[in-house]
Amino acid sequence: SGHKVGDLAKSFFKGGIDVSLISNSRAVLAQETKKLIENNASILYEATFVYNDVLVMADILIKEEDGWIVYEIKSGQKISDTNRTDASLQYYVINGSGLPIKQFFLTCLNYPREEVMKMSAEEIPNDLFLFEDVTNLCRENNSSIDVKIKELKTTLALPSIPNLKTGDHCKSPYQCEFIGYCEKQNTPINEGLFHE
Repeated sequence: SGHKVGDLAKSFFKGGIDVSLISNSRAVLAQETKKLIENNASILYEATFVYNDVLVMADILIKEEDGWIVYEIKSGQKISDTNRTDASLQYYVINGSGLPIKQFFLTCLNYPREEVMKMSAEEIPNDLFLFEDVTNLCRENNSSIDVKIKELKTTLALPSIPNLKTGDHCKSPYQCEFIGYCEKQNTPINEGLFHE
């Protein structure tokens, strides 16, 4: 459903270049995004940016006379706090990479997903999306995102796995992809792998 909503969003914001179709390499996508911006592209889909070793892909990036606007498309009918945190990270990376963001919108559906899945690009209603301007929130979160990235980099640089037991933190806001591995390591037979 996410891909379908993304395709409808591209039809809603017509005339863009889909950066994701250029290459399978995200490093190449970031380079190509930069070239497209330098060559005055005005609408990009999946524009790719890297800053402070973090890569993000903006669903829709639009150039206006006085700056750039990001639209992050969600396939549900509500915007969550997790979506807002994700937007803050994207803002941090895009802005940090040298592209000043004028506005950042989180975008969700104004209709039930089941109805939207039946729509074609030709029958998109003008009120298909609801928009939440999170620009100020993103700016306010900029320094805390920077701190969090430093903490994550410190963890990644550790010589061994952190000494943490699995718990609710492994499932919020999403289930960690490594939970199965960690749960196996948490069994008594493998306790030697986790040192106090």
